Amino acid sequence: MLFAWMLLIVFLALIACMFEDLESDIGSQSNPNSQVQLAAQIGQVNRFFNKAISGEAPSYALYCTIAGVVAYVLLLKDVNPLLAIPIGALAGEAIHVIFSVTAHVGRTAAQKRFEQPIYLDVLYGHLLPIATHGFMATLCITAIAYIQCNLGTLSGMPALDHPFALPLLGFIWGITVGAIGSSTGDIHYGAEREFQDRPFGEGKRVVYHGKITRYADCGVRTQKDIAYFCAKYGGPITGFTFGLIILFESWRSLIGMMLGGYLPLQEAMASDTLLGTVARVATELIPAIPAAIGDLTAIIGIVVGLAIGIVLIVGNVVIVKWARKRYGPFVGE
Repeated sequence: MLFAWMLLIVFLALIACMFEDLESDIGSQSNPNSQVQLAAQIGQVNRFFNKAISGEAPSYALYCTIAGVVAYVLLLKDVNPLLAIPIGALAGEAIHVIFSVTAHVGRTAAQKRFEQPIYLDVLYGHLLPIATHGFMATLCITAIAYIQCNLGTLSGMPALDHPFALPLLGFIWGITVGAIGSSTGDIHYGAEREFQDRPFGEGKRVVYHGKITRYADCGVRTQKDIAYFCAKYGGPITGFTFGLIILFESWRSLIGMMLGGYLPLQEAMASDTLLGTVARVATELIPAIPAAIGDLTAIIGIVVGLAIGIVLIVGNVVIVKWARKRYGPFVGE
């Protein structure tokens, strides 16, 4: 059951980060999306939604924390989690929409000297996609925080419940999902859609910042066209990244608890059998036993985590060398 709940957390993480990345594409929130805000300054008047000023990681920390606080209060009032978590996500999205409007309108109004107008149809037309994608991301993050807070209880081992409260976990995972969407998502977004006139591998030099491709296949391009493209590659690969992070983190912790002897001990203590009684009495008589087991568990988990990191680094180097040999040399090399 413990491993099953961990796999559910991994799945929710994948969905959360995928929708977060697509939401940032719709709202032009991260870099290179934020280069939209430079377009008007070099004469590239556009119909892109622009809320890059709001910042991706801190803004999602805010939305997920608000969702976590509301859900936490409702849970204290004995509201069913299936109802409390969506209500919390709705509260977070209400703030999200307000910030989206103020960021876009304020940023665009500041570009009046560059003759960049505020298109009301662009403003109204992007708010619903922003809210729906953001709701899915916030909902999944809040659900992850709830499961982690009660992981031990849900698995039949109350001792494994997370020490952090639901709102704090929402804050931590909100920053994480925003940071991953702002980094991994950008790599798989880049010049593919807004900078189509640049050669492959060249990247976006400073001189090209703001020189965006403004016209789509069927007319003037908006950020909704960008999201349609990113839903094929950028969104899924970003969700996959966050899911793998959660998977490896949970897996190394689980391996550490199993090899360190912590997990069988907690399982025994949670049972009503004779073995459980003996385990509880032994830990009361010799308090150093659980402390030593906890230290061993942590050490094993750290070693497994370092091994995973080394494997990922080596794999990344191999893939980069293969890509450079297959598609390079890159411009400037």
